Amino acid sequence: MSGFAARLCAGPRLLLDGGLGTELIARGLPAGWPPERWALERPEALMEVHRAYVAAGCEAIHACTFGANRLRLAPFGLEGAFAELHRQAVALARAAGPRWVLGDLGPTGHYRPPVGDGSLARWRAAFLEQGALLASLGVDALHVETMGDLAEARAALAALREAAPGLPVLISLTFDRKRRGFFTMMGDPAEPALRALADEGAAAVGANCSVTSGDMCALAGLAAALPCPLVLQPNAGQPEVLPGGLRYRQEPAAFARDQCAAARAGARVLGGCCGTTPAFLAALRAALDAEAA
Repeated sequence: MSGFAARLCAGPRLLLDGGLGTELIARGLPAGWPPERWALERPEALMEVHRAYVAAGCEAIHACTFGANRLRLAPFGLEGAFAELHRQAVALARAAGPRWVLGDLGPTGHYRPPVGDGSLARWRAAFLEQGALLASLGVDALHVETMGDLAEARAALAALREAAPGLPVLISLTFDRKRRGFFTMMGDPAEPALRALADEGAAAVGANCSVTSGDMCALAGLAAALPCPLVLQPNAGQPEVLPGGLRYRQEPAAFARDQCAAARAGARVLGGCCGTTPAFLAALRAALDAEAA
């Protein structure tokens, strides 16, 4: 068992970082630009964000590789920089000084027909390539995030376990809260979807994005039904669409309160997603430490 895999299952709650895109946009990342581009063009800004999360008490930092699979880079003309983007992103995350660096992988952006041209073969090829590169760069684990389709998440998990044997793979789906419970965009219900991923070898499973910290508290009840740790990374409340962009109004104290409640309900791995900043994670770190004292 790797050091990170052991940490997932033992000791205090593991604290991940928060919203990376949120922080880069605040530093001038233009709307619609892939954040990964700044690994090459504005490395000092990316390093500043990583260091702020480390200073906030986050043990594990996600490298800026979420949208760096070749399928997502192609529309921006960045597929030729595939390897260099990853090398620089992982090096910047490591240099920020966290205990652990996670290779971050998002969806390919290619949905199943009739919505899009996604297929098992295309998904598999993209995740095999990205997973093998991240493993070669020495990340401590791989985290697949914001998956709205269980089929693509399963394809990612299988490909990554083949590309990086022995490296822990975390999988986070993104859910909407309906009257009948939590479902992915493709209609996958939360509990059986997460259990399927756990049964197929994920080191931890959970949810990120889409819902608030209050809703994540409801999802925390799934921890008892899962054979592996539960990961929860909510947004900073529901966004408001304003002329200058999205605005999240939740305060760090409320976020920390909800995430502590989720931890008491069984969630072992906590962090933030859209709208959360280092202040949110610092508040959560302080609240977790106070409860443990």
